[in-house]
Order: sequence, then structure tokens, then C-alpha cells
Amino acid sequence: MMSPYQRCLLSFLGFVGILGTISPVHASGLQITEQSVTGLGRAFAGGSLPNDDASAAYFNPADMMLSTGTQAQAGMTFLGITMDASDAGSTLRLPVNLENLLTQPTGAVAPVFVTLPTSGMAYDDGGTDNVAPNGYYIMDINDRMRFGLSITAPFAVNTNYSRNWVGRYHAIDSDLLTVDINPSIAYRINDQLSIGGGFSAQYAEAKLTQALFNPLASTNDGHAEVKGDDWGFGFNLGATYQFDPQTRVGLSYRSRVKYTLEGHRTISNYLSGVNGKIPAKVDWTAPDWVGLNAYRRINDQWAVMGGVRWTNWSLFQELRLKYADGTETLIEEKWKDSWTFNIGVSYDYTPEWTFRAGYQYDQTPVQSAEFRTPRIPDADRNAFALGLSYRPNPQLSVDFSYMYLVFKDSSTDNTINLLSTAPGLVTDTLRVNYESSGHLLGLQASYRF
Repeated sequence: MMSPYQRCLLSFLGFVGILGTISPVHASGLQITEQSVTGLGRAFAGGSLPNDDASAAYFNPADMMLSTGTQAQAGMTFLGITMDASDAGSTLRLPVNLENLLTQPTGAVAPVFVTLPTSGMAYDDGGTDNVAPNGYYIMDINDRMRFGLSITAPFAVNTNYSRNWVGRYHAIDSDLLTVDINPSIAYRINDQLSIGGGFSAQYAEAKLTQALFNPLASTNDGHAEVKGDDWGFGFNLGATYQFDPQTRVGLSYRSRVKYTLEGHRTISNYLSGVNGKIPAKVDWTAPDWVGLNAYRRINDQWAVMGGVRWTNWSLFQELRLKYADGTETLIEEKWKDSWTFNIGVSYDYTPEWTFRAGYQYDQTPVQSAEFRTPRIPDADRNAFALGLSYRPNPQLSVDFSYMYLVFKDSSTDNTINLLSTAPGLVTDTLRVNYESSGHLLGLQASYRF
């Protein structure tokens, strides 16, 4: 017969298994911050320094030394993101004698260009409703060491547009899901300083779709889909210094993870010699990041906290999709490094009830409208959060949190080639204005034993 300890662990692992089937969204760039419902209620200020749940196994493994005993935790954040896209003068540039140019020898016919409004729906919403789950398990090894396990989705995107919207040649569906399995160890050096580290095995799968301009039947678009997946590996490190029982700071680092996503490209409803499925691959690197957090308990009821995080998004300069027939699709991104800042407070109303609030400013890595694509129409955003914890007994804690996201209005002015075999002959310039917002609602349960 299994012990209560074993049954709890198996239940925990069974729950977090749903990570492989659920696709989260919301991040600065592709980064998913929502790895803790407790943290959501204070806008993730302080990281895991407040020691109010088990998320130290992800945010900073050294923080696991702030508590003792065994703890299992599972949470889900429901995300409703709106990305209202309004056409602002998108244009299609092509030769009026395109068919002759494609059927005659090169140089035999001179192109005569014309610029037309791009056809299609002038308004669409690329946002989606999703769920971001996470799970944690931490336990003592001895009085100076602890073990932790986190299963999270650290990077994701999920934007979906109609097949006949004005930006269909740039993007229709964009789906990326990563699942990170991260065992870690924490060690207490002395009463003030603790360190920690872990290993990440990270799975990524992606799907990109778009319409294809048909040069021989311009009223009948083709359709392209690229899918791929891969495993990548990385690590995380952390250190926590406690000045006194009420004051502590933490520094954490998560490494970059490199992937070569391999799968297939499928083209349909297009040219007879191009339709079909062929192998495809793309290299992508999930960025490393550094976080610095601070926590101060003012009295028996009030605590304040804050943090800053730098993410190495300048690694993401382009996506170059390579196909078995020797052709490529290049998507330029030209991202820059980004910063995230947050502050928060917590109030212990009674031993059973704790209330939280926080604010976060998240900087986009997108440099300009020229490189803002509808696949990831990211923008600077402000986040306002509220949360509460209810502890009916010393073992069980239930958390509820809400966050409201306000994105800065943004636009795209992005030009792409529509014929890979004749660059510059047919181009589409997508000019779209974006108004985006989001509502996040989280529920979490944590059990100590």
C-alpha cells in the first residue's frame, strides 16, 4: 500500500502532465512569467523570496532553503488576451504583367509595377483564451540541503487570425509551446547565504501557418503550414542572502536553451509542382535571463518586495526556416534585450488570510513597427495585480489571483516578399494598428506535510 506521501507525489505528477496538452500565452516577447498564482497576486515582485509557495524551484532554487519540510503545489492561470488589429493601409506591390514575367525568359519582359490595397478583412482579433499550468515539489534532503522539481511552460505564443484577414500572407496561426522539467538542489552555506542550481530538460513544439500569394490565380490563395519539435537542455543558478530574519535579497539566472525544431512543411491549394509535404527545420534559441529581487517584512502583518529582470532577447534576430528542396523562408525579428520591473506588498490579515497587490512594467523586445510581426505583435505593457491566500489549516493553502494587462498601442509596418524564387517582384506591406489588453485569473493549491 502506498503511503500518503507517495499518493500525494503521484497525484502531483499526474496533474502537471497536462502541461503537454495545454498551450499558454502571454509574455514579454515569448516569455511566460505566470509560473505561480501566489506570485501573480503581487505581480511577481520579490520572485520567490516571500517564501509563500513552492515556486522557488523555478524562480531561484536557493530560496528553497527559506522553508523546511515537503511541499507539493499545482496551479493554473486562465488567460484571456485581446489583440485587436485594424488595417491602416496595407498594400500589395506587383507587376501588372506578372504572368508574362513568370512564363517568359528572364529579362525578356520588363516589369510594370502597380501598388494596390491588400484585400481581406480590415479588422481581426489575433488574441486567444488559454491556460498556463505549473507544478512544483520540494523536500528536505538534510538540514542543509533541499531538493526541488518544477514543471512549467517558460516560453509560448498563441496568435490566431482568420484565413481571409488582410495580414494572411504574413501570419494566420502561430503556436509555440515549451515544457520545462527542472530538478534542482539548494544548499545552505551559513545562516545568511544559500545557493542553488538545477538542470532543465525542455521540450518545444511549434506550428506556423500563412496564406500563399498565387501568381497565376491571385484570387485563390495557397496555404502553408510548418510544424516541428525538439528537446533542448539548460541550467539555472541562484543565491540568496539574508541580512536578518526580515530582510533578504536573491539573484537568479536561467540559461539559454538551443533547439533545432524538425518537422514538415505542407503546402496545399497552390501550384501543382509545389503542393505537398517535405521535411523542414528551424534553429531557435530560448534566451537566458537574470533576476534580482528584494524582500522586507515591516512588521507582523506587512511586507514589501520588488524585483528587476533582464532578458537576453537580442539573441532573437531572425527565424530562418529551411526546407528539403533547398528553399528558405526568412522572418526578420531584430529583437533587443528587455527589462521587467515590479513592486508589491502583502498583508497578513489573520493566520488564515493573506492579501497581496503588485504592479509590473514589462518592456517589449520589439524594436520598431518595421520588425513587429502579427505572429508576435508585442508591445510595452503595465500589469496590475491582486491576490489572496486562504489557509484552512497549517498544511493546506489555496490561492486566488487576478491581473489586468494594459498594452501600449502599437503598429506594424512590415514588408515581405511573396515569391521566394523572385525576391522583390511581389511584396506585401502590412500596416496594422494594434490595441491589446488581457485578463489573467489564477487558482492554486499547495500542501505541506
